[in-house]
Amino acid sequence: MRLRITYLGQCGFLLEAAGNRIVTDPYLSDYVDRNFFSPETPWKRRYPAPATLAQLNPDGVIVSHSHGDHLDPWTIGAYVESGGEAPIAAPAPECALLEDLNVKHILRARADEPFVIGSATITPIPCAHTELHRDDAGDYQELSYLIEAGGLKVFFAGDMSLYDGLAERLEAERPDVVLLPANGRDEARTAAGIIGNTNEAEAARLAARLGALYIPMRWDLYEINGCDEAVILAAARDAGARVHLLRPLDAIDLPEG
Repeated sequence: MRLRITYLGQCGFLLEAAGNRIVTDPYLSDYVDRNFFSPETPWKRRYPAPATLAQLNPDGVIVSHSHGDHLDPWTIGAYVESGGEAPIAAPAPECALLEDLNVKHILRARADEPFVIGSATITPIPCAHTELHRDDAGDYQELSYLIEAGGLKVFFAGDMSLYDGLAERLEAERPDVVLLPANGRDEARTAAGIIGNTNEAEAARLAARLGALYIPMRWDLYEINGCDEAVILAAARDAGARVHLLRPLDAIDLPEG
């Protein structure tokens, strides 16, 4: 048995194992460009969406948080209108957005409450998008996910900043692969309202600490909020991390764990 990971751009991946297809954070439209472009934040995709969600034919979808390049109403709305009925998991506080899109099968994800999609077991982990955010019920509004599929463990970060205890938690989980944002943050982007993530060095050091294969994400779609391939590779080399850089529809096949 093998696990195939295909990059879809931004934080989107297609994970295939044992005949099971799981898509993460499918941003397959120009929703952000059309709704948030301004002189201060010139959002413009560098390349078109490589597929529609219907074309990917998922058995399930997992969403990390409510921002439009993760829980994309145009991508998910078009999928539902095409007759797509795969379950979609999202942080419990954000599931009203899926209800508004008429998603039939909603999985209300809560930290440390595993759920199953096909043959994959998925465990939500609290995620800090600069900070850890909870709703009034105590549920986290942003989540990362540990995906066990094809005999391997994949940590899908979503948009993520490091926080106390995360690295230790992941060391205990021992993921084989980590999908981490590398675009970082700076004062100019913060002033423009762009929330930051791990940068090239932070992501590489975390991957090296875990001994996991590092696949960068959120690095190439938007010039305003991306980073340079050479910097990613240099940071990985300096940290001693194993890195595999993917471009849209590039895939990597991994052996069984």
